[in-house]
Amino acid sequence: MKEAVMEKANLLQEAVKRDGDLDWRMDFVEKAKTNALYRRVMKEYVLSDVSGALGVVYDVAVEAAKKMAVGRDIIWVVPTTQPTVRFYLSERGKVWRISEGPPLQMSERFSTVDIRVDHEYGYDALFSQSYLEDVPFNVIQRAIQDAAQLLEEQLTKDVISLYEGISADKLAGGAEISAANAGTLSWDDLVAAWTALKKAGYRATVAMIHPDQVADLWKDDKFIHSFYWGEKADMERGLLGDTYLGFRIVETDLCTATKVHLIDTSRAAVLLMRRDILTQPYEERLSQGVVVTMRYGLGTLREDAVARIVNA
Repeated sequence: MKEAVMEKANLLQEAVKRDGDLDWRMDFVEKAKTNALYRRVMKEYVLSDVSGALGVVYDVAVEAAKKMAVGRDIIWVVPTTQPTVRFYLSERGKVWRISEGPPLQMSERFSTVDIRVDHEYGYDALFSQSYLEDVPFNVIQRAIQDAAQLLEEQLTKDVISLYEGISADKLAGGAEISAANAGTLSWDDLVAAWTALKKAGYRATVAMIHPDQVADLWKDDKFIHSFYWGEKADMERGLLGDTYLGFRIVETDLCTATKVHLIDTSRAAVLLMRRDILTQPYEERLSQGVVVTMRYGLGTLREDAVARIVNA
């Protein structure tokens, strides 16, 4: 058990070192030594090193966030240590005959997009000294789990807002696709969006759908016959199986009902992860506990790698 606890501590230490703006010894170890929550963990887990307690709290937050996360499944995630990352997007050029050689003047075959890390969130789990003394850690950890899940939910909301904010004329095909039958999503609507992406030169990898519209699909024989469960399916998180067209269904009630997005996640947008879920000893006046933080940036790369169905 102690080996597993120290492995968790090592994972947190590695995450802190990657951040660069935090100091493992001063910001974590020294603060945890005087923090009643971490002392409680040391007592219950019979730990002699406060690093182990740091690892336990970190693991509670990370595992809780994993159960909530769907935002990371609908976007390209790129870890970074920089405040801004420049992406080079290649442009489609033209071939030339070898006998003639390349044109004398050749324009650049790429454009650039700068994405900034400008989203930073935190949520604390603070308690009074007496509470931390009287309540077991398996009760206290509920607040830590809630903090991590709220941050992961915020990330998903931000990713969804990014896609829903793309103007209609920038989408695949230059327009939104109206559902064939207003108020109902059908397999034919998904095929129309998949086709729009294919014509634009992309490959749909996920369909982001509200539960109300997923219910419509389960009544559509064409969808049922095209659907199969794969290893990536996770019903608890809202990740359903794949379709034979190559995209899987991501179900989330955080997106707008009546709107469905088909996305080529490898081309459409990027999530720059500057600081993933991180737990840090924290105190405020007479309360002590932990603050859970996350820092990232978002931006679109190729907006026409997204197709949108409306009035579904």
